[in-house]
Amino acid sequence: NLKSFGQKARLLGYMVKCLLEAYRGRRKVDNRDDFRNKRLELAGELLERELRVHIKHAERRMTKAMQRDLYRDREIQSIDSYLDASIITNGLSRAFSTGAWSHPYKRMERISGVVATLRRTNPLQTMADMRKTRQQVSYTGRVGDARYPHPSHWGKICFLSTPDGENCGLVKNLASMGLVSTNVLEQESLLRQFHVCGMEKLVDDTSSVLEGKHKAFLDGEWVGMCKDSKSFVAKLRRKRRMMEMPYQVEIKRDVRHREVRIFADAGRILRPLLLVQKLKKIKELKGEFSFQSLLDNGIVEFIGAEEEEDCRTAWGIKYLFSADKEKPLVKYTHCELDCSFLLGLSCGLIPFANHDHARRVLYQSEKHSQQAIGFSTTNPSIRVDTNSHNLYYPQRPIFGTMLSDSLGKSKYSSHHKGMLPHPEFFNGQCAIVAVNVHLGYNQEDSIVMNRASMERGMFRTEHVRSYKAEVDNSDAPGKKLKPDDLVDFGKTESKIGRVDSLDDDGFPFIGANLQTGDIVIGKHAASGVDHSIKLKHTERGMVQKVVLSSNDDGKNFGVVSLRQVRSPCLGDKFSSMHGQKGVLGFLESQENFPFTKEGIVPDIVINPHAFPSRQTPGQLLEAALGKGIALGGALKYATPFSTPSVDDITAQLHRLGFSRWGDERVYDGRTGEKVESLIFMGPTFYQRLTHMAEDKIKFRNTGPVHPLTRQPVADRKRFGGIKFGEMERDCLIAHGAAANLHERLFTLSDSSQMHVCRKCQNMANVIQRSVFGGRKIRGPYCRFCDSVEDVVRLNVPYGAKLLCQELFSMGISLKFDTELC
Repeated sequence: NLKSFGQKARLLGYMVKCLLEAYRGRRKVDNRDDFRNKRLELAGELLERELRVHIKHAERRMTKAMQRDLYRDREIQSIDSYLDASIITNGLSRAFSTGAWSHPYKRMERISGVVATLRRTNPLQTMADMRKTRQQVSYTGRVGDARYPHPSHWGKICFLSTPDGENCGLVKNLASMGLVSTNVLEQESLLRQFHVCGMEKLVDDTSSVLEGKHKAFLDGEWVGMCKDSKSFVAKLRRKRRMMEMPYQVEIKRDVRHREVRIFADAGRILRPLLLVQKLKKIKELKGEFSFQSLLDNGIVEFIGAEEEEDCRTAWGIKYLFSADKEKPLVKYTHCELDCSFLLGLSCGLIPFANHDHARRVLYQSEKHSQQAIGFSTTNPSIRVDTNSHNLYYPQRPIFGTMLSDSLGKSKYSSHHKGMLPHPEFFNGQCAIVAVNVHLGYNQEDSIVMNRASMERGMFRTEHVRSYKAEVDNSDAPGKKLKPDDLVDFGKTESKIGRVDSLDDDGFPFIGANLQTGDIVIGKHAASGVDHSIKLKHTERGMVQKVVLSSNDDGKNFGVVSLRQVRSPCLGDKFSSMHGQKGVLGFLESQENFPFTKEGIVPDIVINPHAFPSRQTPGQLLEAALGKGIALGGALKYATPFSTPSVDDITAQLHRLGFSRWGDERVYDGRTGEKVESLIFMGPTFYQRLTHMAEDKIKFRNTGPVHPLTRQPVADRKRFGGIKFGEMERDCLIAHGAAANLHERLFTLSDSSQMHVCRKCQNMANVIQRSVFGGRKIRGPYCRFCDSVEDVVRLNVPYGAKLLCQELFSMGISLKFDTELC
């Protein structure tokens, strides 16, 4: 962005100087993974760049059209006739649909992966998607240290929230308090404030003028110099803390290289820190105060990766004081707001996350929390989503965390000691969970659920699926419909499915119960061909909404939404907030469940073997703390890294009259006798995930097969078969189940017959050939032996036969020994 040749010459000379210093070992080589050298491209900048490319394209087209008319001595028309606005519209639509974005400096190249679908299963998933960062490198190749955490990521990027697989470390999530800077002020206004604070203008760039002075840079451009860099930086930071300068400006003093680097550009990740010298001002803020008031009073300031190298940050406020807790330690300049703010949004909501294995925290933050069914939107009555799930009775956990409180109201009350959390960021219900082996139905990952709790509405959800059909308003070629030719869908039978619930216009009436095989939208072409939409297998529901509208192209379309109430069934997936996932293995009647002397019956029973293998003691602490909170205990927070100790939780349970470790004496519901062993029981927040057995169930008797291999197709929507892979094959071989193996891989797959010549042991063909007398017969014939004798028929999979034919085309012939046949 340098305009004059003098600025370019100074920058070029400075770059050469830095290169020579790095070569001589006087300056460290820059790290490309350091956030000091990185900038995030925000959505607005990407859209501006793409829009500029298409505007330039439209401008070139308009210029060529005007020049063509001038050369041909035509009359110049209005500018609207030359400007083709569809170039811009179609270009942006193509960029969003394909995800290929224009390159910042390579004209003929495109960047992929810029556009992603915003998921709306729950508000936490939507918020997490909008705070993701993606690094533009090849996912499959070796990218060196790009996947590993860097010290400059501390407090700006969540170290746990990253996908597993090929995207691990390349797709990151911002920390809960991470802020991306934007362009706040023009460069001229900042330069005026720099001169007021003591910066000198660049007049002569000779070494004699620069001797004993520090160079001042603004966004990488050499803008001036100063004699006393310490005083200059102190004045600038004082202006920023007094809000006389934008709080996003980053100021760095490099004593070793005699430089002052100031950054006000967009794309830098900042994080808030408490200023130690201003902590006494908190006492002056009475009543309610917001984060903005802390920022305005200079108590909190945003620090970037460049400036953070000059900071000495304390882990917490308690570390600021010495053993006698009277004299503050001078060495600290800043202090963390809270240790849980170092985590991402979904990680900071996990109770006792510091007690769980990192893999389980990753599962909860990246998978389970974003797959949990809550209430996706607050306006479902006016939205038409293709697929959506809603939990009928969502709850918030009885515990609290520092981050969950910070997601509430913007003002903090010093009288009420907290804020009101947003309940929509928690997607689940509080269940009484017992840790016990119950009849063996909760082995491995499965859980046992109370049938009475399920019938009372526990984890009951609704699934809304929408179907859409468009109608072309243009006249059909060669045929125009008359009013008498219109189809009465409610009375006209269809070969596709049942039309019992359709009105005359082809749409079902609201409240109709549609089952598998029913037509949900009736549609006929002008030629009479039936294009109606039928419900496939496992699709059913009640008609909730029928919407008729038109798009920008003038085509009418109709949307029908079906609502289906789903209670938990066997095979549905559940998870706690600690990555303890499991499927529903059995629904037990309440009278058969164990119960305590107070009459408390658990809602869910999980296997005790789930804890030592997955290393999630945080769930046990959550249940123990939840029991104390339900009984009115004083400890109510489960914030990671600043949670109450195990001794505090056990002491609270003991004061309330319970066992220190949360164990209960229970009675067997089947016999009424006292159970000898103690059972751990307590309230735990559980989530119902979108993985349901009804959406994944796959069955078929007969169906479509692949035309090439004659094996069942693989897609569930096409009524395909179930894959029987190598591991399943090896399992049956190990068990010696030869008959079952033959049934799966031959009888129920691609059974066929093949002819083999016993003389040459080659594959014979079934052809039509002429015989003596002019007759033509069809039968097996060996072209190698030129004979029809000793040709036998074998039962082989068609895939094996196809492989033999493909190898034969490559010049490889297979021999078949038929002596044992």
